[in-house]
Amino acid sequence: MLALPFLGAAQEAAPAQSGSTSQPTSEIVLISTPPVAGTEGTCSFFGTLCGHIYNDDDQYNLRITDNWGAYWDPSTWRTLAPGQNSDGIGVKDADGLYVWSGCTATIAFVQTLGPGWYKVYDGQHIHVTNISC
Repeated sequence: MLALPFLGAAQEAAPAQSGSTSQPTSEIVLISTPPVAGTEGTCSFFGTLCGHIYNDDDQYNLRITDNWGAYWDPSTWRTLAPGQNSDGIGVKDADGLYVWSGCTATIAFVQTLGPGWYKVYDGQHIHVTNISC
């Protein structure tokens, strides 16, 4: 069963190379619920409300970051293999995901994202249901 509790907005950032400091360029609304403001790399509401990412694709790995303030820094990157989620690999608060150049990622079967970094807010449970390259 695909549970999608409390989805909010996701921000897109320009594709980044290692060492790049590009800034978010647009807002992508997944479901119109206001995002919860939180400190980058930490959970809101006394550490109880966090960002979660699920790689529900059956073929491709998904790059995520645990610190949106430094999403361009490889030390903040983690890899979700098909079927994994951020909690399952020890990331309490996932802050963003990366779609590779030449690929698209579908969120919750309904929204397709192009290449680049996307912010995940505290309280979001983002299900990447398909990756196509």
